[in-house]
Amino acid sequence: MRIENENLRQALNEIGIAGIQRVEQNLNIEKTQEGARYQERVVKEKEVETKNCELEELRKELGVIGGAGHYFGNDKGGVRDSMEEKEFKKVLQLLAAGETKINLKFSWSQMLKVAEAGWTIKFNTAFKNYGGDGKFYLWIWNKEGGAKFKAIAQEIDERNGEEANRRELQSKKDGTRQRIKYEDVAGYVYVRFNITIL
Repeated sequence: MRIENENLRQALNEIGIAGIQRVEQNLNIEKTQEGARYQERVVKEKEVETKNCELEELRKELGVIGGAGHYFGNDKGGVRDSMEEKEFKKVLQLLAAGETKINLKFSWSQMLKVAEAGWTIKFNTAFKNYGGDGKFYLWIWNKEGGAKFKAIAQEIDERNGEEANRRELQSKKDGTRQRIKYEDVAGYVYVRFNITIL
């Protein structure tokens, strides 16, 4: 009987030790997983911080006149002329960095398509002599597809900055892209869009 009790005690002791070892192994696994999750959080936080810094730098570099944010100031010629490819590329970099509010200014005769940093802008004029049909078209999309947006569109007189034909427009799906259509009414030289990505 004494030998059986001793064997039983030894067996229980071994079971207890094995159980403790399993618990310790599980704790070590959990600590390792928690450490990995913590590292992932730290890396993501640094990525977000870097992206925010990049966005702030671009905002400062461009300013509202360069396309960052919405602009409703005097837009007559000479104060701020229509944007060209270089300026559009900077605005697309802003979008890639996470900006949601931009402004774009086009000349009435522009027909262009600009791609940068995974984003693309395409603009077609309304003027028939330049291939238009009486409406301005603006497409915006990114590598994931169409980016929904809304815009406040205005025609701007280049001589005095007078604004006409103010319209609030919502983009509509056009294939894999989003597009707005804006009818030319005043025939002014500039067209401005204050855009919010949704």
